[in-house]
Amino acid sequence: MNERKIGILLSYLNIALHAVVGFLYVPILLHFIGKEEYGLYQLIGSLIAYFSIMDFGLTAAVTRFYTKYKALQDKEGMENILAISLYGYGAATLLSLLVGFVCYWNLDAIFEASMTAGELAEARQMFLLLLFNIAVSLSTMVFRSVINAHEKFLFLKGLETVQLILQPFLVILILQKVPTAMAVAVAQTALNVALILARMYYCFARLHVTIRFHYWNQALFHDFKKLALSVFFVSLIDQVFWKTNQIILGIVQGTGAVAVYSIASLIYMNYMALSTAISGVYLPHITELVAKRRPLQELSALFIQIGRWQYYLLALVATGFIIFGRQFIALWAGSGFEDAYWITILIILPFTIDLIQNIGLAILQAMNRYDFRAKIYFLTGVLNLLLAIPLGMHFGGLGCAVATGFSMLMGNGLVMNCFYHRYIGLDIPAFWKQIGKASVSIGLCLLLGYGINAYTPGDGKFVFFLKIVGYTLLYGVMVYFLAMNADEKSKVQKIFKRFV
Repeated sequence: MNERKIGILLSYLNIALHAVVGFLYVPILLHFIGKEEYGLYQLIGSLIAYFSIMDFGLTAAVTRFYTKYKALQDKEGMENILAISLYGYGAATLLSLLVGFVCYWNLDAIFEASMTAGELAEARQMFLLLLFNIAVSLSTMVFRSVINAHEKFLFLKGLETVQLILQPFLVILILQKVPTAMAVAVAQTALNVALILARMYYCFARLHVTIRFHYWNQALFHDFKKLALSVFFVSLIDQVFWKTNQIILGIVQGTGAVAVYSIASLIYMNYMALSTAISGVYLPHITELVAKRRPLQELSALFIQIGRWQYYLLALVATGFIIFGRQFIALWAGSGFEDAYWITILIILPFTIDLIQNIGLAILQAMNRYDFRAKIYFLTGVLNLLLAIPLGMHFGGLGCAVATGFSMLMGNGLVMNCFYHRYIGLDIPAFWKQIGKASVSIGLCLLLGYGINAYTPGDGKFVFFLKIVGYTLLYGVMVYFLAMNADEKSKVQKIFKRFV
């Protein structure tokens, strides 16, 4: 099996591990450090996450240009691009430290209304440690790019797998002695430094990488900067969507509200991973269709086909969460997190529109029309920010969730659907007609599942597990017989025969 296939398999493994570890990890953290300390940990983590994007897209740019020179067997160019990128990484690291220290000196002013003196003291210590973690990561990010360019995915993805498995064990070991949020940050930093050293060793000892400055190329620098900043821009808006609400809640509500929102965040981020895992493999095929100037009807057919499969999977999770979500959160996180149920629903339902259409993003990239998506994403992020502040002040996490859900519904839903239909030529009315037909049987399944759950006795974990299994079987049978078309049934039958 080649490195690419291994990389794909390990990526899927890491998605599964991330979900499983995350759901098992949170109750353990809550047990050891409590709700307030967990909220503090999530708040500082959300704040420091902004610094992780301060590589300004250099990683993507290094991978592309290093790979280009590698393909041309231009050893001098490979050495030179790494040397030039180190200047960029050095500047990014210094800038992150400068901004970080400015934030550090203002932490008291930002959070004094919502934190105790003890929480503020621990927040300052944790912020400095995580800032060091980010600085070390940024300054050595070039080595990750080099390994990626050499397609050594077994090592690269394998390290990520090791991190996912080792980190919880290391954290639990330390928490038994020092049950604080700061201890969690120390464990994560120590493991991160160890993995960075492993990547550096691999680059120099196994790949025999040389970093040497040979010449300055203005045209190369211009292209390098253009790509890097475009990636940075998208990453920045991602932070607005997925991290800013927790910062806002930390300022206006306190660490308890952040802890509740973080529980919902973990659920909807794993929900998103289910969709991207399906659509990500179709970009080469779509690019080929566009390059060969195939009729738009073929792209529309693929858009609808993949969207239906994504909808079947996501609707199972969404309806299952509507039915069992309250009990799941109570068993998983404990009492005091009831609002996480509604926060999750307010986000995943409108988010589903974007997720079942993310094959459209691959179409935009293949057609080189992705700039419109970036602009809409920016405006959607601004709208989310403008709404989340007042709603968060008055309604806490629920208000922030309403802001995010509404913003995604308008931007990623309404506006992008109009663009797909009018300017790309995709058959959006046919898409929603297909989704509407499937929704009838899915809605019926939701009602049946809700009724069965309400009238089935027993609240233990084993009974809860049996209910989920039963609903999954009910959903699968109803969707198969009532929603799937002949082609989809045929594919399901082939898969079933292969494993039975």
